[in-house]
Amino acid sequence: MIKIKKERTEIMNENIKKYLTLIVLGLAGGSIYIFPYLKYVFYDPIIEVLHISDTQSGLLLTMYAIGCVILYIPGGILADKMNPKKALLMSLSVATVLTAIFAATILMGLPGSAAYGISLVIWLLMAFASGFVFWTALLKAIRIIGTEEEQGTMYGIYYAANGTTAAIIAAVNLWAYNAGGGDANMKSGFFWAVVSMAVFTLLATILVAIFLDGKSDKDLSTAEEDKFHFGDVVTVLKNPAIWLISIVFFCVYGVYSCSSYFTPYLTDIIKLSTTAAGVCAILRQYIVMLVAAPLGGILADKVFKSTLGWFRCGGIVLAISIVLVILVGTGAPSMLVAVLTLIPGLFSMCLYGVMFSTMHELNIPVKVAGTAIGIASIVGYLPDMFLNTIFGNILDKSAGASGYFQIFGILAAFCVIVVIICSGLYAKFVKPTRSK
Repeated sequence: MIKIKKERTEIMNENIKKYLTLIVLGLAGGSIYIFPYLKYVFYDPIIEVLHISDTQSGLLLTMYAIGCVILYIPGGILADKMNPKKALLMSLSVATVLTAIFAATILMGLPGSAAYGISLVIWLLMAFASGFVFWTALLKAIRIIGTEEEQGTMYGIYYAANGTTAAIIAAVNLWAYNAGGGDANMKSGFFWAVVSMAVFTLLATILVAIFLDGKSDKDLSTAEEDKFHFGDVVTVLKNPAIWLISIVFFCVYGVYSCSSYFTPYLTDIIKLSTTAAGVCAILRQYIVMLVAAPLGGILADKVFKSTLGWFRCGGIVLAISIVLVILVGTGAPSMLVAVLTLIPGLFSMCLYGVMFSTMHELNIPVKVAGTAIGIASIVGYLPDMFLNTIFGNILDKSAGASGYFQIFGILAAFCVIVVIICSGLYAKFVKPTRSK
């Protein structure tokens, strides 16, 4: 009896450690990505304060994406050989410094061209903080924490923790913006919002240093017999499944990321205030993670028993939700439109939150998981390199809602591509194993 109780206690302690680690990782991810994607909530303030156009706003993310694309593969290789704790601490520290520099740039009130030039450099350097070793080490850590049978659940829990912390941070950022001046004094309000972002990445750095002790680092490391070898890169590059799933990642992330255009749609076309649209953005980008990420994990693991199987169905639902916003048009009540823009956020997160759990279905060895993630991330995160610039150009050249409807139509088309590719991968990798 004593032995049984001891075993139960050990299992419970192991589960607590597992979920605590996921929460800490969620905090790290939830804080570090707020700044490079701050236009999700502060689309109008960043244009107003820096005196830039929609296209130039998109170029900021393009600079960030260029840095990420250059760094993803070397970062993935290094992450396969690097202690996850060191990678997280280094990345969070760099992010804190860069965010503080941007806040100082706002405070100094430099001429528009100078402030924008500095901002482009900062966004490029942010790739070293979040797109180098941080991202691939984080994803590999999540995979190693859970068993192969619970990958969807692990990623779902991580993104739930990520969404919780990101929502809290974004809410505090929005509060700081309003307390600092709000729409009446965008420069002051925006400065304090950015300062609050730096405070949270600093807090995340401290908490990671406290909670991820030596034992946690060991638990997150790859077993000695599964260590990475540079010759494995060729094997990964020759795997066509990696490239196909990378296209899926591109489409899923493109929809998730560019759902941020619902925010200026609500302010420019539906005429909601910056604060009201910002609240919708927080709900769409972060709060829905509390429901969508775990829901996506449950659907993948328990209902469809396959992430690829879930993507076949989820892609269709997501496409319909985006088309629905277009069909409702601009004449509907503003609150109805605002609510409808939350639905694509919900379903895109249901897909994005478990996106990388498809790796285990494609028979990717753990020892090259970081490298495979690095390659997939290059293609998967290309939307940040050019979609925002293209979409910003569409808005600059289009009148009224037509530009936004063009953007939403492109995102719906991405969903169709997801369904087609995932159906093929499911037939090749998942279906044969179930027929045995």
